[in-house]
Amino acid sequence: MDGKKWYLSRTVWVNLIAFAALLLKSEAGIALTSEETAGILVVLNLILRMITKQPLKY
Repeated sequence: MDGKKWYLSRTVWVNLIAFAALLLKSEAGIALTSEETAGILVVLNLILRMITKQPLKY
């Protein structure tokens, strides 16, 4: 089964950006709670899961 490279995955990039945003949240003055941040990430991951067609190739 063919897959795509990990660095072409929108899901991987969304999660990496979310991780960076979490680390920089206090420095950027963002006032989201941890629950709000987690909720946004869950919704984004569900959307990406629905449109994902290919597995990752490591």
